[in-house]
Amino acid sequence: MTAVTATPPGGAARTGAPAPSVRARTWLGPACLIGPALVFLLVFYVAPFAQLVFESLKPTGASARTPLSALGLDQYANLFGSGRTTRALKRTLWMSAATTVITLAVSYPLALLLLQVGRRVRTALLTIVFVSLASSLIVRNYGWLVTLADGGPVNALLRGAGLIDTPVRLVYSEGATIVALVHYAIPFMVLPVFASLLRIPASLQESAQSLGATPWTVLREIVWPLSMQGVFGGTVLVFSLSMSAFVTPLMLGAPSTSMISQVAAEQFLVQLNFPLGSAIVVVLTALTFAIVAAYAFLVRKVFRVHV
Repeated sequence: MTAVTATPPGGAARTGAPAPSVRARTWLGPACLIGPALVFLLVFYVAPFAQLVFESLKPTGASARTPLSALGLDQYANLFGSGRTTRALKRTLWMSAATTVITLAVSYPLALLLLQVGRRVRTALLTIVFVSLASSLIVRNYGWLVTLADGGPVNALLRGAGLIDTPVRLVYSEGATIVALVHYAIPFMVLPVFASLLRIPASLQESAQSLGATPWTVLREIVWPLSMQGVFGGTVLVFSLSMSAFVTPLMLGAPSTSMISQVAAEQFLVQLNFPLGSAIVVVLTALTFAIVAAYAFLVRKVFRVHV
C-alpha cells in the first residue's frame, strides 16, 4: 500500500516551520516573566520621570495648564547659574565617588576573607555585614551622631591616646556623611563581589601558585580581572545610592555641606518651586546615568569584561 500525505490547499506541505500556536507558546513564557516588571517600570518610573521633565520646562509659578509655547530651558539656566546649586552638585559628585572608592577598599578584602573561611565563620560574618540593613537608617545615623560627637567614644579614644587635647568636631561635616554612607553601602558592595569571587575556579589560583606566582600576583593578574563583573555591579549600586542620598547628609551634614538631593527637597517642600526642583532631579538622574554608562564603557575597554 502507498501512504498518502495530505497536502494543505494552495500549495505543498511545509516542513520545519513551527505552527502559530507553537510560536505563541514560545513568546508567552518570556512575556509573562518580563511583562509585570516592564509594566511596573513604565507606571512607577518612566511616567513620573516624564512628568518631571515636563514640569522642569515650565516657568516659575506656572499653572497646571501651562501652554506649550511657554515651555523652555529657563529652569536649567537658573540651576547652572546658581552658585549654591552647582557647588552642591560638585560636592555630591566627589562625595559619591569617595564613598564608592572607600566602600570598595573595605568590602573587597572582606569578600576575599569570606571566600577563605569555613561555612560557620562565613555565616557569622555575613550576618554581621547585613545586620545593619535590618535596622532603620535613622537609627544608624543617630548611632553615628553619638559615636562621632564631641564627647563620643572616637574623641575619647583620640584624647586617651594623646593625639588631641580638645575634642575635634567630627559630626555635621562631609567626613561624617561619607563614613555613614560607607557603613550603609558595604552590604551592597560585598554581595556582588563575593558572588563573582565564588565563580572563579580554585584551580586557576592553585596552578598559578604552582608555577611560582606570588599571592599578590595571583590577586592582581587572575582574581581581580575575573571578579570585575561583581566589582562593576557593586560600585554602580554604591555610587547610585550615594548620589541620591538624602537622610544621611541631612542628619550628619551641615547647610554648608548640603548635597544636591537636599537642594531639590528644599525647592519642592520649602520654596514650592516645583519647576526648579524637577530640573534638579532631571539633571541628577541624567548625570548619574551618563557616569554609569561611561564607567561601563571603560570597564569593557580596559578589562574586556561584558557588563
